[in-house]
Amino acid sequence: MLKRLSFWNTLSRILFLLLTPAFFRLFNFGFIWHSIYWGVISFVVMIWFVFLLISPLFGRIGCGWFCFVGTTQDLAFGYGLFKQKKRKPILWLRFLMPVGFFASSITILIFRLRSGEVEGLTFNPWFFSSELNTHYQHIWMYDTIGALLLGLLLEKRWACKNLCTMGSLSAIGSTWSRLIPVIDTESCTLCKRCEPVCLVNIPISEYVERENGLVINSECIQCGRCVDACKQEAIKFRFIWNRKQYLSRNVKSKI
Repeated sequence: MLKRLSFWNTLSRILFLLLTPAFFRLFNFGFIWHSIYWGVISFVVMIWFVFLLISPLFGRIGCGWFCFVGTTQDLAFGYGLFKQKKRKPILWLRFLMPVGFFASSITILIFRLRSGEVEGLTFNPWFFSSELNTHYQHIWMYDTIGALLLGLLLEKRWACKNLCTMGSLSAIGSTWSRLIPVIDTESCTLCKRCEPVCLVNIPISEYVERENGLVINSECIQCGRCVDACKQEAIKFRFIWNRKQYLSRNVKSKI
């Protein structure tokens, strides 16, 4: 399956993009905010909690395989109105967004608890229905149009890197991801064909020398496009359980 990662990734993203209108309140991470201030453990809380929980093992698969906002931004891939540069995430903004997200929702929850509107934390996966009424149709359209505009005007997945609370939290877990792109440094010709197709603008070639072929970048969304782009078949997704051991073994083999 890892050899055809890009195919399965594309299939998954198209599927969830098409399903999103029907399950908008069950998939959209924004409803985690609503869940918190209602004091409810809903389906959307559960599914994104699972994605965060497995990010140290599988990386940011929630961002790269499931999130319709990220996929919508990717639809503008190659059609950006401005020349794109590789920029690192804005750390203060990346920190501020989750703080504001949780602080505001928890504050509202506290007020609701005191007023008696909410009695306490409850487990109700189906608290939000899948019905897409006129109000949520508008929200879905605004989200979709906004994501497309961001994809056209800014760097690839800029919002995912800097504005998305789930993206920021997933990036923390993905720092220790066991599933990562691994470059065969002997086969790689540094042609950099892999870099333009990367959906998050990772400078992949830099990891050939700096990390001996291990692309340990927490922005990677496991899409597999770099694997398909490599004519030398030098890039593969692999589970690396001990990075230090892998690096030391490779260094010794070159001596």
